[in-house]
This record gives sequence, structure tokens and C-alpha cells, in this order.
Amino acid sequence: MIRTASMSDHDLKKQQLNILSIAEGFFQSSVLFALLKLNIFNLIGENGKTLDYLATNLGTPPETLGRLLNAGVVLNLLNSSDGVVYTLASASKELLLSTTEEQYLGNWILNLDYFRYALSMLDVAVLKSGPVIDPSTHLGSNTQQTREYILAMHNYASLRGKELSKYLDTSKSKKLLDLGCGPGTYSFQLGIKNPELQIHLLDLPNILEITKEVQKRYPVKNKIYYLPLDVTKEEIPGSYDMILVSNILHMLGENENQRLIKRLYQSLNLHGSLVIQAQYLQDNRLGGRWPIFLDLIQLCTTTFGKNHSVKETVEWMEKAGFVNIQHQKMTLLNTNSFLQGFKI
Repeated sequence: MIRTASMSDHDLKKQQLNILSIAEGFFQSSVLFALLKLNIFNLIGENGKTLDYLATNLGTPPETLGRLLNAGVVLNLLNSSDGVVYTLASASKELLLSTTEEQYLGNWILNLDYFRYALSMLDVAVLKSGPVIDPSTHLGSNTQQTREYILAMHNYASLRGKELSKYLDTSKSKKLLDLGCGPGTYSFQLGIKNPELQIHLLDLPNILEITKEVQKRYPVKNKIYYLPLDVTKEEIPGSYDMILVSNILHMLGENENQRLIKRLYQSLNLHGSLVIQAQYLQDNRLGGRWPIFLDLIQLCTTTFGKNHSVKETVEWMEKAGFVNIQHQKMTLLNTNSFLQGFKI
């Protein structure tokens, strides 16, 4: 086939590079995933370690481990001038040492490896129109994967929780319900901002055990109550001034979302509000970048999950009776935004 003259050689090369960079992205992420799985960043620590020390610790030949570490150097994750002593690059020291607490990204990155495995069968998910892994794996049936998933959500929410506490006013609320709270990070940040806020954390029992661990990382003085139940099968106890639903609806599907929002309306006190935080799709479902990827993750990992737009979510809220619905964006680096609707 003869190429047409519609694209210059320069433009053709640019497009080639673009397509190849997409196809080759797994090379870089595979190195990062392996370094994290082998605990390399924590083993090297603040002061650096020799290749022999690291290999002995892992029980693998130095020559084999060195091949991985050298790839880490090429990707600017590690430093070495001789292939004998390795230290952490500044970014790795700040973000990939588990001792960095709120700045740590390791659990989130390992969770991306879990998503990578699911997305490697994206073609199968499309053809069967359903998940390619058991949806319960990261929500209870596999203890280690569940723990990794919840701590990943903590990594993700650590900085974004500070933003939510800046943009969401809880000063007129006495009781907050965080439904599907996961690690509880958003609520703990809201609690630090408003120590008088009574916090009720609702999620599956085994997930709340991890939430209790995360709570110890925060100097919260609020009264905190744990509600261990499955909201899709059990009644929501109590009534609240504010209900936070953060990054949950994309896992449930449209019918369950509408049913849940109607139930939440009943669980709110008069003049209370429902806050739905999400990584919303554009109304035409053609973007943005991360919301599109999140939509595909739901296709591969949930039975009915599907990401949603602001317009769809507003319609669900209006049908349930909410009024004065407002959409609040945060900083450009935050893929989250939230809708807040009121019961009057």
C-alpha cells in the first residue's frame, strides 16, 4: 500500500513516536512495579546499599538483581555511578519510602499493577461485557489484596482530602456519614478542619479494621463511630446533617446508584446535604483522561460498574428530591470534584 501525501514525513514520525510511546509504556511501569514488590526502596533506605547487600537480603544472584536496579537508574528512580552502590533518587526518597506517611505513593502504585493485570484482558471484558477478575477480590475475599486496595485509596486521598476539607464547608453540620468510607482519609481530614464534627464511618467490617489503623495516623479529636455493614443489603442506621459518598458510585451501576441516592435522601436531616465526590466524565463521555481510564477499570473489575458524568449524577439527585445542587471543582491537579445537593 502506498502512503498518501496527506501527512508530512515530520508529522508521520511524530505520530509514530506517539503510538510507540503508548505501546511501550508498560516497560517503565513494569520496572517500578517490580522495585516496589521487592521492597527495594525501603531496603536501600536513606543512606544507600550495595548490590551484594540487597541481593543477599532478597536471596537472589547479584547479577540478576543488578539488571533490574540498572533499569531503575535509567528511569531516574535510583542513583548509581558504579553499579555497586545504589541510592534513592530524590523523588523516590520523598514518595516511595513507606516512612514518608502521607506523601507515600507505594500502595497506590501497587494497586495500579493490580488494575494493569485486569486491563491486560480489556479485549475480553469488552467481548463479554463484564469483569475479567472476581470483583470481591479487592473488597474482602482476598485479605492481602483488600488491604492493598484500601491503603491505595488512602495514598490517593491523602492530598486530595486536604483539598476537600478546604472546599467543603462542614461548619453547619454536626453529624457526618461517610458512606463507603474505605480508609476514612477524607473524613479524617474534614475532622481535623472541624473538630466538633461527629464522624460516622460506614463500610464492610473487614475494611473498617484497616480504617481504624489509618485513623491512628491522624490527630483527630472528633467523636468517631464505625458502622460495619453492607449498604447494598442492609439499612442505613441514624440520620445525618451531611452524607459524603466519595468515589463509590462508579462501582455500583446506574440502577443501584439511583436506589442508593433515594435512600440517602431519607437518611438526611432537614436542610442536610449529600456530597458526591467523583472523577466525573465529560457529559459526552469523551474525557477527561483519568475518568475514561477509570471507566475501563470498572468494566474489567466490577459487575455493573460504570463511570458517570456530572449531568447524569445531577439527574439522579434531582429525582431523589435534592435541590440547589452545586458542582465544585478543586485545583487543576485534582481529578476529583464534588456535587452538593440539599434536602429542604
